[in-house]
Amino acid sequence: MIRHAVIFTLKAGTPRESVTSALNNAKRLLPAIPGVRSFSMGEDLGLQPGRSGDMAVVAEFDSIDEVKTYLSHPVHLDYIKDNLAEIVETRISVQFEI
Repeated sequence: MIRHAVIFTLKAGTPRESVTSALNNAKRLLPAIPGVRSFSMGEDLGLQPGRSGDMAVVAEFDSIDEVKTYLSHPVHLDYIKDNLAEIVETRISVQFEI
């Protein structure tokens, strides 16, 4: 199984409603992409100020091919364009076997 994790930092001044919308849309749209075994996304709880991102996503897949399908899927690409492009300052991801 492959775990895909992404940590985002948001642009200064990002409106609260944009964050809420991005999270809700992710939870509604992205788990339906073929191959997604599990999906979660949420905001940082603020337990390590200055040492963490603002929000993260973790998804699991049975194979590397399913990760690649997810990453290039039109629903995923449209989600990024419509929900994250305007609010994300930085993004870092990692994929690893579990």
